[in-house]
Amino acid sequence: MRTLILAFLGLCCLTVHVVEGVGSEVLEERICVSLTTRRLPVKNIKTYTIKEGPMRAVIFITKRGFKICANPQEDWVKKAVEHVKSNRKNRTQTKPTGAQQSTSTAVTLAR
Repeated sequence: MRTLILAFLGLCCLTVHVVEGVGSEVLEERICVSLTTRRLPVKNIKTYTIKEGPMRAVIFITKRGFKICANPQEDWVKKAVEHVKSNRKNRTQTKPTGAQQSTSTAVTLAR
């Protein structure tokens, strides 16, 4: 009886692990099971990575932390990648360095 219960609990744990990756979400760090056909709003995409291999994919990581695989040949995917690239480039260019940071110290001139 104990072995039956242990086997059942083991099966439940395995099922939870397998069901976690169903759909277009990434099973492991860089493995796509399927590609989404739905467009993602660009404002929800935080970053992306490109996966090469038998199934080429762009893995978008949303602001909520979801990993969504998309077809890199789709026009909306190309535009989303360019948008994220340009945002990344703008953030690094406009980030002030230590010497450029403004201070809130008021300067008074004596007459």
